[in-house]
Amino acid sequence: MADQEETQATWLPVIAKTLAYLCLQEARSKEPERFDSVLKRVKFLEGLGLSREHAAEALGSSAKPVQELGRRAKSIRLGPQSVLKRITKVLGGTFSDGLH
Repeated sequence: MADQEETQATWLPVIAKTLAYLCLQEARSKEPERFDSVLKRVKFLEGLGLSREHAAEALGSSAKPVQELGRRAKSIRLGPQSVLKRITKVLGGTFSDGLH
């Protein structure tokens, strides 16, 4: 019984990651524009239950560059004023139209 549990503990994650990757490939073949960046593909795999680290590895990357891509995308999405507000909030200052 313990041998069966050990086998399942080893192989079930491998099978799950493989199925998630195959789902991504199928989705990319049907909607390539929706998955045109590594970050979008990682988010899809995360939605299927993979960790960011495992999703990045499945795509031939690692978690660190994917995290940086996410940080940059968020900065662009929020804009420079929002980023400045967040920085000054962390530093304990105030922010008003770029001046404090």
